[in-house]
Amino acid sequence: MSGQANLIDDDVLRLREYIEGHVASSGDVRLPPEPKLSEALGVSRGRLRTVLKRLEDEGLIWRHVGKGTFIGPRHVKPDDESWSSSISVDDIIEARLVLEPQLAAQAAVHATSADIAAMDQCLSEMAATGPFVPWKRLDEHLHRTIAEATHNTLLLMLYDTMRVQVRVNLDVRMEEVFAAQTGPRHDTDGEHRLLVDAIRAHNPGKAEHLMREHLQSVRIRLFGAR
Repeated sequence: MSGQANLIDDDVLRLREYIEGHVASSGDVRLPPEPKLSEALGVSRGRLRTVLKRLEDEGLIWRHVGKGTFIGPRHVKPDDESWSSSISVDDIIEARLVLEPQLAAQAAVHATSADIAAMDQCLSEMAATGPFVPWKRLDEHLHRTIAEATHNTLLLMLYDTMRVQVRVNLDVRMEEVFAAQTGPRHDTDGEHRLLVDAIRAHNPGKAEHLMREHLQSVRIRLFGAR
């Protein structure tokens, strides 16, 4: 068994060397098709797949079905359907609970008067909106305005990446729960007002706490207590 493992290790080393030479000579980040790569390394297709899996687990390469094997870490577009399909609703909710309270805290530190005015305008429009679709658009706008108020481009990119998954995986459930009734939305508007007031007061601890409470409240409305 150890002999077999040593052979795999040797093949892994040879593939690493091949990759380094391939990039150096051609600059291409896509490896040749498996038949050609198998021939170049002198290994069977089955052995090659084992070696490729090792390097993929290490993050040295990544594979896209139908397109080939690529060198380096995988670069995934936020709206890539193959990526979205592996993300559960629980994943999204947990990500929001990790990220958005911290965004609210940073917004409380860095928000300008213009940021606060934009939040207040959004709150006013939400309070006057009856139909679900425009209300939901304003809800999304308010949360993104809070993220923008951090004045941190990287944090905003993280928020936008997460928000795509909310739209892809969570919107249907939100419409089922909120579209037919106004009461829960008014409760949510109240939570939003308290949150914006904490940001206005430049109180990061309170803003973080209120955002977390708000997201937990929304989760309960959508899925019940857990």
